[in-house]
Amino acid sequence: MSSLDSESREVKKRLTMKKGKVTRRYRVRERRVDWLEKQRRDSRDSRFDTRRSPFKWKKLHPRNISVIYLAVLIVVGFAIWIPDTWLVWGTHRFYLNNEAIRAIVAVGLTLPLAAGVFDLSIAGVISASAVTTSWAVTMQGWPWPVAVALGLLVGVAVGLINGLLIVKIRIDSFIATLGMSSILGAYALWLAKGRSIINGNEGFKALSNVAVAGFKWTFVYLMVLAVIVWFVLEHTAAGRYLFATGGGRESARLSGIQVDRYIVGALLASSIAAAAGGVLFASNFSSVNASAGPPYLLPAFAAAFFGATQFKNRFNVIGTLLAVFVLAAGVKGFQLVGWGNEGWLDDLFFGLALVIAVGLSTYRRKVYGGERRWWHSTESGPDRFLGRLLGWGRPRTEASKENAKEWWFDPENREGHHVRPPRK
Repeated sequence: MSSLDSESREVKKRLTMKKGKVTRRYRVRERRVDWLEKQRRDSRDSRFDTRRSPFKWKKLHPRNISVIYLAVLIVVGFAIWIPDTWLVWGTHRFYLNNEAIRAIVAVGLTLPLAAGVFDLSIAGVISASAVTTSWAVTMQGWPWPVAVALGLLVGVAVGLINGLLIVKIRIDSFIATLGMSSILGAYALWLAKGRSIINGNEGFKALSNVAVAGFKWTFVYLMVLAVIVWFVLEHTAAGRYLFATGGGRESARLSGIQVDRYIVGALLASSIAAAAGGVLFASNFSSVNASAGPPYLLPAFAAAFFGATQFKNRFNVIGTLLAVFVLAAGVKGFQLVGWGNEGWLDDLFFGLALVIAVGLSTYRRKVYGGERRWWHSTESGPDRFLGRLLGWGRPRTEASKENAKEWWFDPENREGHHVRPPRK
């Protein structure tokens, strides 16, 4: 029943079903109705509503911010295990600088993934850009700014070609970019003549030298790129159109979005970011060869997909950055312990991150998207594994055993016994 105001005859209290925060069971409770607040809320124009949205505790659930809990576990665990080497700022600054190029490639990769296309050519772009830049500086003696522009031009060309193959010729993005990566690897191997190119230009090396507070310029470039991509994805119409394109290409096209343009633009941006990573790789390392790019492919995809499971349940820059650096921190910690110094630990961490991220994404779509929840007895049923293991639907007491003999006993209601069957 509802409680009415004696003068205005408006409802002051209403009986509602409310779930208890501790018991998690629904109970009938009286809820007060504030009509003045309701009127103000209904009359407020949502376009100019600047009120902060209420905080939801479910945002702190591990399935939403598992990377934060993983970071805390890594930091606290290694602080207890190896405090002498882990609690040193130089240790963390080392892997932040060392993973900056990988993070640049991963942040650029979020754009085509948000648009629903794969860009497997980033490994070939890194190799081709690094070899081209080193070849121009060392073997041809060109000024390093010209060589850097030439390396970035490789990314521009590859991005446009990928867009042409996917948008105009209608080749699947996975096949087109995989083939392009192989072509670029062959180009880098041909240009370097199968050997390593030694960089000796000091001006070119200054691109990745220490900038401020022990951080290299590569880390500064990463922060600038991350802010730009974050702003585009989160605060511009172009970002919304990219996600709409990735959500459904035909639906976005019917909505008036220039789908082909956004796909080409996303591939172009990803290739330029990978080319920039190749240029910085050539500047940071004194020796460059055609095998520079492939080690960056798996970590970039692992970071992007792992980051997509965090915060927003879609590809986002903050989740990608945290995924790169948290996994790198874990690798560095185990290396300080003495594990994985042979080089296998890095691949293991990022490979597991990719498998777990994709698995969690699929699991969440199945479980939280409306399908059966295996931990609920009413949805899993006694015929499934968990139901058989826990004995759901099996009579336990004497009264239950007697009830199991009755006509209406049906734990899963498969027969639809809603009425008593007719007597024979």
